[in-house]
Amino acid sequence: MSEESHAHHQPPFEVPTVEEMGELLPQYAFEKLAAFGGMGAVYRARQVSLERPVAIKILPPEFGRQEDFAERFKAEARAMAKLNHTHIVAVYDFGITKAGHLYLVMEWVEGPTLHTMIHKGSLPAKKAANLAMQLCDALAYAHHHKILHRDIKPGNIMVNEEGQVKVADFGLARPITGEAEEDPYGTPDYAAPEILGKGAVDQRADIYAAGVVLYEMLTGRVPQQPRRSVQEYAPLSKSWDELIDKATHADLAQRFQDANEFRAHIAMLVNQAVSVVVVEDKPKVKVPMHLALIGAVVVVVGGALLLWPKAAPEAPASTQPVASAKVAQEPKLQAEKPKAAEPPQKVEPVVEAPEPKPDMKPKEPEPEPKKMVVVEPPPAPKPAPAEQAPEMKPAPVAETPAEMIRKLDVNDPELVQMLAGFESEWGANEDIDMQAKLRELGSKYIPALQRNLAGLMPEQRDHVLSEISHVANHEAMDEPQETWPPVLKTLRMTYDAQVEAMQAAAAEAARKMRVAQIEQVTQKARERAAAGKMEDAKRAETVAAELGRLTAAPSLKALQEVVSVK
Repeated sequence: MSEESHAHHQPPFEVPTVEEMGELLPQYAFEKLAAFGGMGAVYRARQVSLERPVAIKILPPEFGRQEDFAERFKAEARAMAKLNHTHIVAVYDFGITKAGHLYLVMEWVEGPTLHTMIHKGSLPAKKAANLAMQLCDALAYAHHHKILHRDIKPGNIMVNEEGQVKVADFGLARPITGEAEEDPYGTPDYAAPEILGKGAVDQRADIYAAGVVLYEMLTGRVPQQPRRSVQEYAPLSKSWDELIDKATHADLAQRFQDANEFRAHIAMLVNQAVSVVVVEDKPKVKVPMHLALIGAVVVVVGGALLLWPKAAPEAPASTQPVASAKVAQEPKLQAEKPKAAEPPQKVEPVVEAPEPKPDMKPKEPEPEPKKMVVVEPPPAPKPAPAEQAPEMKPAPVAETPAEMIRKLDVNDPELVQMLAGFESEWGANEDIDMQAKLRELGSKYIPALQRNLAGLMPEQRDHVLSEISHVANHEAMDEPQETWPPVLKTLRMTYDAQVEAMQAAAAEAARKMRVAQIEQVTQKARERAAAGKMEDAKRAETVAAELGRLTAAPSLKALQEVVSVK
């Protein structure tokens, strides 16, 4: 299950033929020699008892003759057999042949190695990122179970026909102990400095190798020293260089500390690349020059009226000049205060009258209809007294978290795009989605129930048949009853224990993915705050906080539902 070899290459040791392997392991029907390398050979075979294709890897006989190595191989094979993960090649069996070959029986993966994919054509950045994230998922799972691969490279990474990564060749794997490397195994181009320097090794050595693999997928070549920028080979942002620098940092403290952290940063870069074409600045409104000049005049006149000193009581509107001035001012006041605070007042008609003599007190002239001149100004509110301060508009009320989430699709397409990516990642994680595992468990539980129907009393048979019906139709199960036959109670107890274990594993996988996704949104908030976009940063902080309250798959709809019940 490693890098394919060509038939004309000379094997590094005496590799048995297909016929010879059939004699050594008769329970398998060997079909072809698929690959070989310095550490062994891989055959495609068929497990006769289960009628399924398998890959069988053998090691040179000299390894089998070393007692210490053989014992360690068996211990590590048992550990690897427990690694049940979508992106790790499953181990079915192990042992030693009569000729002294240590062997592993593994899942057969139909598809090329990542090495073949890289060197047969360039990989798009999005595809490379997706494969790298799947690799991180596999490493995170193995590291959680205290298994270190130690030989991550494209030749040991299979990609099946559905585009799923399958990490293979755990032949150099060992438990994570943090101890120094006595023998620096692995491929030098992908080996971390602490491996080559025979220093203490932990999961960060696999992260280093994964960073080199990502660089090779993006550029088509392994990095040299000093490493050249990915921008020299592909039109990518500088952020990819920064990501790879951190993953392959010589200082362990500066490197990503676990595979989930590395995965989260890859996903964040992918989301940023997608959002570049989505988020745009609002276009500026261009105002015609003549309208701008009119607006300036209105502002100047309005300001002058507000600063005008307090005057004596308004003179009687008995002269033509006074009436004209009043009419001329009112449109400007209307422009100054567009808000109609009060209904328009009734305007009394202005009547022309003879100018009063100096020694006479002006009297209100009697109206003469035939000489009446009526001036009808446009409706306007009564102007505020000059001594009053201008009315201040109330400060805008800050949006609540619920309002931010409800308006997210309008105000922040970038975060909406991130949520859509989170939802897709969640749905593709088979450790979270239990449906396939429950169906597989049911396919084993039902036959076990059917085998125990014989010899039961009619009432007891009814209980078993009811249990079979519930499982087959994916319905809620009945609570165990005293009248159940003992065999049903025993089988149900086993079934419930396995379901509980699945639920615990799914809950842990969901927790880890949710933590990684929250970290991505929190990082986005920090970036926005650093750029001075405080409102956008607040919106990202709100989304991160609400993601922590979810119990189901993340999505915009789920967030809107959770804030609606606050």
